[in-house]
Order: sequence, then structure tokens, then C-alpha cells
Amino acid sequence: MRKSLKARLAEFVTEFKDYPLQPGKTLGKRYVVERFLGMGSYGQAYACRDLASGGAVLLKRNKPSKGNTGIQLLRREYRIMQAAGHPQMPKPFDYYTDGKQEALIMEYIEGYNLEYAIYERNQTFSVREGLSLLKQLMQPLKQLHAAGYVHRDVRIPNVILSEGLPHLIDLGLSCAVGEELPEELRKALGEGSGLLAGSAGAIKHRMRNPHPSSDWFGLGHLYLFIMYAGYEAEENQEERSWEEELALPEEVRLFLRKLLNDDSAWPSTEACERELDELIDVLCEET
Repeated sequence: MRKSLKARLAEFVTEFKDYPLQPGKTLGKRYVVERFLGMGSYGQAYACRDLASGGAVLLKRNKPSKGNTGIQLLRREYRIMQAAGHPQMPKPFDYYTDGKQEALIMEYIEGYNLEYAIYERNQTFSVREGLSLLKQLMQPLKQLHAAGYVHRDVRIPNVILSEGLPHLIDLGLSCAVGEELPEELRKALGEGSGLLAGSAGAIKHRMRNPHPSSDWFGLGHLYLFIMYAGYEAEENQEERSWEEELALPEEVRLFLRKLLNDDSAWPSTEACERELDELIDVLCEET
């Protein structure tokens, strides 16, 4: 069915409002846009040059067409970033406001994400290398949880490999532990009723739980991704469960099951980390 003139006009106005800032554009007489990085549902990201320091920064601004909802989400992210501060997470530097345009300025982390490493660089990980990666990611998560927040989006696109360490980025979905978001924000984040169905919906539901266990689940799911990076199925092989397809030591299977299936497996992320440390020690002794 052809769109009505009114619908096409509304679409044009939205696209005009959200048209990316062009290279050379300066915000706040300080941040010069160098390149457009991408656009999400409620925000846009840019690599910028800070005229005051001369360094590179990442600027995330609200999507103009989304009005106050986009601004609320951006302000939430800034507050959580300030509370969470960890060397393996981007540092928030500034918050820019000019009328209905707002922007969060943060550290620009040089590197590439795990998704790129796996699918473009064909990088693989041994069982122990994968567990060591989980151990490293628990460091920023411990601090975030201690500050009273959960990330809720621990996935391979949100892990940047930089200077030998994984960095956890994008706190746009983060919330306080136990927080019940207003209906407006729940809809904005895709958490409204009727939006979760099938296996993808079940995964999303688990990851959006406002409890540290949602990040444990995210770590478990991430571990499966990096283990499958080195997996090759036999020709015409039927799809099986990860436990049947991946050749993992039994101790690793047990730990992974707890990450993926048991919200009350540990009283804290510190306790989860201690069990992971013991697991790594056992694997070291066996080799």
C-alpha cells in the first residue's frame, strides 16, 4: 500500500531532524565533529576533536525527532557513567546543552569490538582464554554493581578490545538494581508488554532483569559466542544444544550453566568471580 502524502511528509521531517552532523561542525565552541559513527533508536554517535585538550572524544547526542524521551535516556546514561567510573569503561568528560540539543561527551576508546574480532578478523579463543576474558570483564561489572547499577547489555558488540584489555561500553540500557522504569522509558527501551516472544525474546528478557544476574547471564551468553568462533559443524549436521556441540571441560559446563540458568547462583558478583578464579586454577593444574 502506498504511503499517504501526510505519512511521507512526516517521514521527511523526521529524517531532516535526525540528519547527522557534518564533519567540521563545532558544538559548544569546543567539540569538532570528525566523523559520524552511527545511529541508534534514540541517539547518534560521533568521533570528535576536543579543542581544549586536542584529544579525541566520543560525542553521543540525543536524536532530535525523539524529543524528551531521547534526552531523558541520555541524561540517565551520563549519571550512571559518573557513578560507575572504572578504567575499563569510558570516562564521562562533559555534558553539553543547547536548547533542545544535548550531548554526552566521553572518552574515545581506540580498538575494535568482539563482534568485529570474531566475524571480521576470524579471531578464536581457547577455553582458558575465554574464561580469562570473563574474569577481566568482571572488573568493571563489580564496580558498576557496587555502585548500585546493572549494565543489562553485556554483548560482543559492547566489548572493545583495547591495549590488551576488554572495555565495556554503552550504558544506554543500564538501570539501578531493582529499578522499575517508567512506562515511557520501558517502551523506549523495547521493554513494553507484548514485545518479547520466542528464544530471542527470552534472551532479551533475561538480560533486561534489573539485577546483577542479568549481567552474569550476559557473560555466559558472550562466552558461548566466543567459543563458537572456533566451532565447525559437520556437513548436514542437525542443530544441537551448546552442551552437545562444544567440547568443554565438565567444570566449565557447570559454571556456564550457573551463569545462564541460575539467578541466585551467587550472592554477589565478587562470589561469582571467586568461583571463576577457582575454575581457572583447576584448569591450570590439569594442563
